Amino acid sequence: MYKKDWLLDQIDDLVEFLAKVFLNQTNTEYIPENIINSTSDELYNSLDKLLNENKINEAENLLFDKVDPKNPKHLSIALNFYDKLNKLNDDTLESANYSREEINQGLYDILDKFGIKLDIK
Repeated sequence: MYKKDWLLDQIDDLVEFLAKVFLNQTNTEYIPENIINSTSDELYNSLDKLLNENKINEAENLLFDKVDPKNPKHLSIALNFYDKLNKLNDDTLESANYSREEINQGLYDILDKFGIKLDIK
């Protein structure tokens, strides 16, 4: 239990740090663009819908398929996504066949897509 709590805190701190440094935000809240046919809003809404259905693996696959590393809004969406995952309780993650370790790995993998290299695993 201690290791899971430690990892949860580490992910939380990392996401908060990334939001401050790369997005100049104090939290990971995604602010919709409210533009018709906004790919960012569409991605955010699709991810949110899948998370609400507890389809975590499908949501993460969608994120990696649709994320545009040149779009800073997509980094915001990715950080928001992993922050939401990290806030899920262990039972919810387990029922979706997902783990806190996968959240951590996914976060580092998505950062890699954005060209952000951190050597603090």
